[in-house]
Amino acid sequence: MLRFSWRLGLLLLAVLLAILLIAASLYRGEHAIRVEQMETPAASTARLPRLTAALGGGAIMSWVEPAGDQHVLKYALLKDGQWQRDGVVTQGDGWFVNWSDFPSVVAIDDAFWLAHWLVKQPGGNTYDYDIALAISNDAGMSWRHIGSPHRDGKAAEHGFVSIFPDRGAAGVIWLDGRDFISHPAPSGHEGHHASHSGNFALMYTRVLADGSMEAEQVVDDNTCTCCWTAVASVPDGSVAAWRGRTDDDIRDNRVARLVDGNWAVSQPLGGEQWQIAGCPVNGPALAARENHVLAAWFTAEGDRPRVRAAISNNGGQEFSTPVDLDDQRPLGRIDALWLDSERALISWMANPGKKTTELVVRIIDKSGQVREVSSLGKLSAGRDSGVPQMVRDGNHLYVAWTRPQPDFGISLGHIPVAQFQD
Repeated sequence: MLRFSWRLGLLLLAVLLAILLIAASLYRGEHAIRVEQMETPAASTARLPRLTAALGGGAIMSWVEPAGDQHVLKYALLKDGQWQRDGVVTQGDGWFVNWSDFPSVVAIDDAFWLAHWLVKQPGGNTYDYDIALAISNDAGMSWRHIGSPHRDGKAAEHGFVSIFPDRGAAGVIWLDGRDFISHPAPSGHEGHHASHSGNFALMYTRVLADGSMEAEQVVDDNTCTCCWTAVASVPDGSVAAWRGRTDDDIRDNRVARLVDGNWAVSQPLGGEQWQIAGCPVNGPALAARENHVLAAWFTAEGDRPRVRAAISNNGGQEFSTPVDLDDQRPLGRIDALWLDSERALISWMANPGKKTTELVVRIIDKSGQVREVSSLGKLSAGRDSGVPQMVRDGNHLYVAWTRPQPDFGISLGHIPVAQFQD
């Protein structure tokens, strides 16, 4: 009996070691991805990088730096692996600086750029803040403040902005809490998700190159409160994605098309029926190449955290049956881009530990077939790492995230696209 127990113990130990080795290699894939760390123009205390594509080639990285009691929104233009120039959009105090709701600088055309940041409402509650906009008509060389896309004048949450080219102008969508806060929360329940008596909405407007704005429109009158939005451009318009909400707290992602200034009725992306009483702070990602649109999102329906994806081959009108990219307890914080006409790349934070996680990527083709998962490296599992970003410029792919607090700083990795070839 003693001999049997000893052998059984060895067998159990071997099984346990095998499981640990499998788990450790789960996100490393069959092909190692080499990431070259790049220097950036950002200060050592910078945070909240955002990567967007520049028309005609190149990529724009924007970020926030502290400046005494103020903050500065800066940007730099990266092309063919080299920094071309950098500049300041704006500087001020009273900003709302948040890991999940952060500024952007977006090129609408060769000259017209639009930037946004967030400013606290004086005397307001913690999450009472406004969106501020500035335009440049000389590709970021000079900037002019033009106010807010929302004109309700209420102390409420306005944020989670997506800016995109829209028929020669700039389209802007955002999450808007003007109606949510119009119904007071019960005593002792003030806060970000305090009351279910009013709804957040997804709003839209269009900003012209002269700084004027068209009327606001409601795209969805019941949304989640703090999951970032996403937009991708297709030949006949744009496709937007966001996390919706129902009155019984089903918070699944939705998608809608914008064609000739008209929003179609939104459709569910996954339809998982995830019921959760508060916002999970995990928005969807979209990427488009011609009429091929990739959507990726996070859900934890049934206490099963998953990263999922679906493909549309008709400009976002219909999406394929979703596939699970990761069901091994991912954190989410997803981004996506197309590598070529057949394959797209999705990134997310995975395999969470107590302090660190891995930034991983997986290829999916337009038929919905997926390749192995590969790791790009470790980063903080906390909110200090923000929402990792990806962008492609020709043969170059860049990834960016914020380094751990309290010092912060921006990590920018460069990956030749050739590494993703078969």
